[in-house]
Amino acid sequence: MLKKSLLTCAIAMALGYGNAALATEQTSKKTQSAIQSDFMAGAQHNRAEITQNSSGGAVGNEISLTQGGETNGAQLSVTGDANTLSSEQTGNRNLQLTQVNGLDNQISNNQSGNDAQTQLSVTGDANMLSLSQSGNAGLGDIGNEVKINAQGDANTININQSSGGHWTYIDDLQGHNNEIAIEQSGEWNEARIIEAIGDANEFEVEQTGFWNIADVNELTGNDNTLKIKQNGDQNNFQVDLLNGDDNRLNTEQHGNNSAITFAIIEGEDNNLAVQQRGDDNSFTSGLIVGNDNSLNGQQSGNENTLEVDMVGNDNSFTSLQMGNANTAYMGVIGDDNQFTNTQLGDGNESHLANFNGSDNVFAINQVGDANHAMIQTSHPDTSLTTSSNDITLNQIGNENDTSVTLSSETSSQNNTLDLVQEGNLNAIDLMLEGSNNSIDIAQTGDMNMVVGVDQGAFVVAGNDLSLNITQTGTGNLVEGGMSQLNGDVSVTQNGDYNTTTIVQQ
Repeated sequence: MLKKSLLTCAIAMALGYGNAALATEQTSKKTQSAIQSDFMAGAQHNRAEITQNSSGGAVGNEISLTQGGETNGAQLSVTGDANTLSSEQTGNRNLQLTQVNGLDNQISNNQSGNDAQTQLSVTGDANMLSLSQSGNAGLGDIGNEVKINAQGDANTININQSSGGHWTYIDDLQGHNNEIAIEQSGEWNEARIIEAIGDANEFEVEQTGFWNIADVNELTGNDNTLKIKQNGDQNNFQVDLLNGDDNRLNTEQHGNNSAITFAIIEGEDNNLAVQQRGDDNSFTSGLIVGNDNSLNGQQSGNENTLEVDMVGNDNSFTSLQMGNANTAYMGVIGDDNQFTNTQLGDGNESHLANFNGSDNVFAINQVGDANHAMIQTSHPDTSLTTSSNDITLNQIGNENDTSVTLSSETSSQNNTLDLVQEGNLNAIDLMLEGSNNSIDIAQTGDMNMVVGVDQGAFVVAGNDLSLNITQTGTGNLVEGGMSQLNGDVSVTQNGDYNTTTIVQQ
């Protein structure tokens, strides 16, 4: 059932999470290329070149440009304060290059038609950019493209692209208090933020249609907020690297075959929320590193998959999956973390791996048929120790299966396990090494088993152990071996044809 092996994860963590292999390559429908600076030679209709330089003026310069027809070209260059630029191009295959150096600039660009290209480069403070492109091109007819390079403080960027095949690239965003809003409607859309460095940045991307892609390659800074919403089929959102403090990431996908991927997230006090509704959804995180992070993932539909690896302390993770054939994986290294996974439906699987850490709280709730849960600590790398963890499992349904492995050589101490199964043909595989551990098992139904790994006898070893097993039903089995001092063992079976075999050494 496992999507990741413990050994592979342990090796990856030991080698370091900065490995590029952890990042998943995003498939793009178009290879990004720079908009040609020599576009004037290709402009077959109207061509305009405007350059303004202002030094210390109180008001500054103003540019207003209107071009109609096809294959128009406009190149605007402005240096100075308080400039206002307004341009409008109608027709197909229009191009515009704009470069602004200065403060308090306002830029407005409107292109209507197919295959329009705009490239903006802004350096300065308090700039405001507004871009709008409309056209019906899509699929193989190419679409409109916007590229933006902004360096400065308090920039505001607003991009609106309607139906067709559109691309938006934020190549380089550096500065404070930047805001970007990208809205794309139709098919074959793509929005990418290549690099963003600065504080208090806010990005919001909304795409409607199918085959949409939103990608954040690198975001470095503090107090960043990302909101990404995709509605349609074959949507894909990815964050390659998020490095900084107090980041907020909220993403939502509606449709089929959607995927959300976090390669590496570093920082403290991050708040991540993932919500997917539809079939064949998948959320995958490489490594989330930091303290006081909160991640809430919700999936509704069939065949959903969720995988999370966390390194840090005081993190909170909650996952809710509704549907059939759901799979969840949670791996953690750290202390005082809280993990909760609830699955409602048939054929659900949940895997919890605590590699190294103490005082963590884990809860797994499964309602449905043929559920499977695996809980592992310090396994298979027994040099990693865990202690004082609280593990709670509730399975309601038929043919539930739970495997619990708490170390095999190095002791895992002061852990509390509370396992409850209701239904028929329930099974618990148990292996525990350590002292001062408390285990409570309650099974209700017929043909229930408490045994060991691979259906052998369970193994419990250590001092000052507490093991309580209660089975209610017919044909139940308890079989295991114990090596302990000063321990309490209690087995209660209510029903007929029950069997208990315990060997103590």
